[in-house]
Amino acid sequence: MHRKRIANNFIPVLMVLLLVFFTAGCGKKSEDKGKEKAPHGDTAKTDRGGHPGGDQKKMPGQDRAGKADRSKDGEKRGDRGRGGEEGKKEEKIDVDKLDIPDRMKEAIKSGRIPMERVKQYLEMQKGSANAPLVKIERVARKSLNSYLVLNGTVEPERLVKVYSRLSAYVKKLVQEEGAFVKKGSVLALLDDTEIRITHQQAKIQLEQAKLSLEEQKSTYDRSRELKKSEMISEQDYQTAEANYRNAKLEHDNKLENFKNLELQLSYTRIKSPAEGYVTERLLEVGDRVNTNQHVYTVEDFNPLLIKVYAPSSDALQLKEGLKAIVTSDILADRPFDGSVKLINPRIDVQTGTVKVTVEVYDKTENLKPGMFVEVKIIVGEKEDTIVIPRKSVTYKQDKTYVFVFKRMEVSKREIKVGITEEDQIEVLEGLNEGEAIVIVGVESLKDKSKVRVSR
Repeated sequence: MHRKRIANNFIPVLMVLLLVFFTAGCGKKSEDKGKEKAPHGDTAKTDRGGHPGGDQKKMPGQDRAGKADRSKDGEKRGDRGRGGEEGKKEEKIDVDKLDIPDRMKEAIKSGRIPMERVKQYLEMQKGSANAPLVKIERVARKSLNSYLVLNGTVEPERLVKVYSRLSAYVKKLVQEEGAFVKKGSVLALLDDTEIRITHQQAKIQLEQAKLSLEEQKSTYDRSRELKKSEMISEQDYQTAEANYRNAKLEHDNKLENFKNLELQLSYTRIKSPAEGYVTERLLEVGDRVNTNQHVYTVEDFNPLLIKVYAPSSDALQLKEGLKAIVTSDILADRPFDGSVKLINPRIDVQTGTVKVTVEVYDKTENLKPGMFVEVKIIVGEKEDTIVIPRKSVTYKQDKTYVFVFKRMEVSKREIKVGITEEDQIEVLEGLNEGEAIVIVGVESLKDKSKVRVSR
C-alpha cells in the first residue's frame, strides 16, 4: 500500500523534469538561430527564456563557433560587394547596337564624344520611351536654282520634205529610213532612158547649130570687110548679117533646150536638200512618181528644238540665253543642257501664254524628235546658301516654321525662306549652318516636345 502511494507521487515529478529538459533544449536552439541572424559582432543578449536583456554565460566553444560564423558571413558579403563592383566595371556599351546615326557611332568610337555623354543620352532615351520618333538632319550650305518648269515636245531644227521634180519610174532606192545623209546625197534613182535619148539628140542639134553659127559668123565677118572696101553691095552685106543673127538665135535655142534636158537628167537622181536623218521614205522600186510628189523626209537633229508655252506672268522673268535642263521619263537618268533661243513677243489671247523655243544640243543622239519632255528654265541661281528639305517646313498663319533639335527636345522656330528647287528650299533667316532640324515626323510635334531619334 505504501509502495503504491510512492509510485503514484513519482510519476508526476518525472513528467515535470522531462518538460523542463525539453524546454531548455528548445531555448538553446532558438538562441543559436538568433546568433546567426544577428549583424556583424552585435549578437543580441537573451535570458534563459529567450527574452532580450538577459545576461547569459557563453561557453568557450560556443564563442569560437559564433566568431567563425560571423567571419564566414562577412566573407560572403565581401564577395558579393566585390562581384558587384567587378560587374559594373565589366559592363560595356555596344555602340554598334545603339539606335543613332553612323556618324555619331564613329565619333563615339574615336573618342570625340565621351562615354559619359553616351550614358546620359541613353538615360534620356529611357526617360522618353513614349516620345515621338523623328529623323533629324544637319543644316548645310549648298547651291540652289529656281526653275520655271514647262512641258513640250522635241522637234528637229529642220524638217525637209523631198519632192520628185520629174515624172518617171523608180529605178533604185539608195537610202533607207534612219540613214544619215549629207546635203546633196543621192536618195533614189529614177529611170532616165527616155530622157537620155532626148538629151543625146539635143546635144547633136546643139553641135550642128554651133557649126552653123561659126560658118555664118565667118561669112558675116568677111562681108563686113568687103563692105568697107565697097566690094560688095549693101544688100549682100545685110543678107550675111541676117544669116549670122539667125544662126546665133538657133544656136542659143538649141543650147537652152540642151540645158533643160541636162537638168531633167539630173532630176532622175533624187538628192537630199539638207543634212540630217531620213525619217520617211514614201516610194518603192517600180513605182511611177509624178512631178512635185512627196517622196522622202529628212530631219536635222542638231540642234533639237522644244517649243513650250509659258504663262504671261512667268514670261516676264525669261530672256534669251537662259540655261535650261531637259529631262524625259524615258531617259530619266540623263538630263540634257539647253538654252532659251527665241521668245515670241506676242501673247496668245486665248491661252494667255507666250511661246518659248528652247535649243538643245545632244551629241549622244539619245534625245529623239517626238519625245515628251520636261523643261526647267533656270530663272534664279544662288550659291553657298543655307538649304533644308521642304518636308521639314511647316506653315501656320502665313508664317514658316521648323523644329530645331537639341538634347532630345525640339523647339519651334520661325524662319524666312527664299527660292525652291524640287524638294529643297532656301532659308534666308532663322537657321545657322550645323544646327539639327527634324525632317521626318514634324506633323505631331509641338514646341518643347521630347522626341526619340531614329536612324
